[in-house]
Amino acid sequence: MRIGVGMSGGVDSTYAALLLKEQGHEVIGVTMALLPGQEATAKEAAAVAARLGIEHHVLHLEDAFERHVLTPFADGYAKGLTPSPCVICNRFLKFGAMLDTLREWGCEKLATGHYARLEERDGHFHLHRGGDPAKDQSYFLGQLSQAQLTSAYFPLGESLKKDIQEQVKALGLVPRTTAESQDLCFLPQGDFAPWVLRRHPDLGREGWIVDMDGKRLGRHGGTFRFTQGQRRGLGLGGGPWYVNHVDLAQNQVVVCHEDGLGVRSVSLQGMNWLWPVPPCGQSLDVMAQVRFRMTATAARLTPLESDAARLEFQTPIATAPPGQLAAAYIGDELVASGWIMP
Repeated sequence: MRIGVGMSGGVDSTYAALLLKEQGHEVIGVTMALLPGQEATAKEAAAVAARLGIEHHVLHLEDAFERHVLTPFADGYAKGLTPSPCVICNRFLKFGAMLDTLREWGCEKLATGHYARLEERDGHFHLHRGGDPAKDQSYFLGQLSQAQLTSAYFPLGESLKKDIQEQVKALGLVPRTTAESQDLCFLPQGDFAPWVLRRHPDLGREGWIVDMDGKRLGRHGGTFRFTQGQRRGLGLGGGPWYVNHVDLAQNQVVVCHEDGLGVRSVSLQGMNWLWPVPPCGQSLDVMAQVRFRMTATAARLTPLESDAARLEFQTPIATAPPGQLAAAYIGDELVASGWIMP
């Protein structure tokens, strides 16, 4: 089979390419160029491909990355949201533009280094958690369509990260000093605020941090810096304090003590059903995850009209930031996902 592999030059994508080559597939390495100055990443990926003895290409997707990921990321903060750009990148870039190009090149599948599993049953592809609980990345794939999953391949689905690291570095395929990939590839230092302010200077407008009764407790340098459930960086006495919500209209950050947190339900839009959609108003019992690094919790998922749904938690959870993806599982299978609304 002719298979394209998304390659970053890191451990995971390298091992995925190695596995596929050992299985006898015709493997083509592809590295997405998303930002200016990423020549080093492309060179690292090309060097790995050369060691593996496979073809390698650089695919320039800077315009698509700006349109689908960077602009919505900055605009999301301007709307009081906490965006999840990796989910969008997987849908529109990796399994969108890159997959389309690979199909033009005659590839039947696009393989990536995601820790997730796919199973085909009755002509339908089912997305499951990866075999390594600490590295499961099925959450980030929750917005992929059935058509995209049909062409997806996750060679690392059953693997443990520590085993892969040992094997790849022992073989000398990547330098032993290679670092883990960052969640936000366009913010290598992890500080989103200066980046957002360059695009939306108006978001730096100062305002008040207030408690639930409206009492002024301190000042903030822009509501976009705060997300629901946040504890660090508030700089307030008499705490600990947590962000309850952001009031854009009043330019306020509203805080509470821990006992004031608690989300019982959220509204979802942009639903992507990987199972058949239940009749409108009929609920599913699921385990829900509203952030990547969160233990799934029992909930009921109810489809509504259009692409909306309601997610009700059996026990209130501390935080469910608007703009994040809510993923619903039955067992270890991801059955649906949607975007949390304000």
